[in-house]
Amino acid sequence: MDSRAIRNHILLIAVKRIGLPYRQKKYLYLLITILGDLIAYKGGIINLKTGPIQLTIKGRPVEISFNILLLGKDKAILGMP
Repeated sequence: MDSRAIRNHILLIAVKRIGLPYRQKKYLYLLITILGDLIAYKGGIINLKTGPIQLTIKGRPVEISFNILLLGKDKAILGMP
């Protein structure tokens, strides 16, 4: 499914469970839902991110970072910049 996301997002609980390193973002931003509301996490401000992570997708190595937030039932969302 195309979520139209332009950034990668992941749950903080998933980051901690997997043991991914994370840190404070240098540049914070607000995240707004499709209905125009701020997300219900940290006042709508995305302030944490994972470091670059090496993944293999369909046999190809990919390096990505995730912004950390509350995603509801989804564990992660991959964006397409």
